[in-house]
Amino acid sequence: MDQPLKLPIVQKFATIVLDPAVKLLFAVAVLYFIYGVFMFIKNSGESEGRIEGRNHILWSTVGLFIMISVWGIIAVLQRTIGQ
Repeated sequence: MDQPLKLPIVQKFATIVLDPAVKLLFAVAVLYFIYGVFMFIKNSGESEGRIEGRNHILWSTVGLFIMISVWGIIAVLQRTIGQ
């Protein structure tokens, strides 16, 4: 079986819908991170403001880590399967 499994509908869906959606999610997570840094610096005198900024930074970092990890796992699977 030299030919890898080809699913043109799935590939087209991934190219047209999923790729732009993932890029948008990355952009939103980065903007959320930047917003958290801004809030942390802006409210450096208030403990509640720092906590809010820190939480934005923390959760955006967690989201970015998850997205990058899934992206890497998918890349490894695609190379393994042969697409």
